[in-house]
Amino acid sequence: MAAGPVAWHRFAALADASEALAEAVAIRLKELLAGKEHASLVVPGGTTPARFLAALGRQDLPWEKVTLLPTDERFVAADDAASNERMLREQFAPLTQGRVRFLSFHGHGSDIEAAAALLCAELAELPPLDLVVSGMGPDGHIASLFPGGEAVFNAVPDSGIVVARPPGLPPRLSLSPKRLIEAGWVSLLVSGAAKEAVLKDAGARAAPLPVDMLLGRPQGLDVYWAKE
Repeated sequence: MAAGPVAWHRFAALADASEALAEAVAIRLKELLAGKEHASLVVPGGTTPARFLAALGRQDLPWEKVTLLPTDERFVAADDAASNERMLREQFAPLTQGRVRFLSFHGHGSDIEAAAALLCAELAELPPLDLVVSGMGPDGHIASLFPGGEAVFNAVPDSGIVVARPPGLPPRLSLSPKRLIEAGWVSLLVSGAAKEAVLKDAGARAAPLPVDMLLGRPQGLDVYWAKE
């Protein structure tokens, strides 16, 4: 199936890109909730999305009808400085205030494989994801899908959750490629010339990168890029 269009939204500063993306997500959530009772929203961790999450949290929406979940999570304590959930709870007011449903990747035991299985069961109760906002590393990784993990990514049947063990880093739980690719609308929030080059070089690569899965989505992709 042919790849859909990639729409670039360019900004001078990450703050401007974040505000624009927050407004775009809010508009789409309103449209979804006008036609159904519930919607799902996936958001990234790390430092880049902090301004976006704060701006989105200020939007006047029926957050009680939204299920929020992270793209991925490090297998550390929920209050660890490296935890994506900790950052989400600090930056996203509806979660801080308990006004949004949240599918936590924590609290499923100390064995990562068992935790993944429990998360898969919870995820199986959700329909295809509605809205996904992803970040991207300079190596082209998305969520916790890193280059060189194709054997894991292509595992059949798809469970919805991938266990990632990047060298030298804590193991992680990540949404699977299938879940990300099949979402209704997906956007990337990135900044800097290096990441722009990674996205633009997709057709010239000798080996694909994880982000190419999003670039090749038949539903298309929206890129919110900031110069700095």
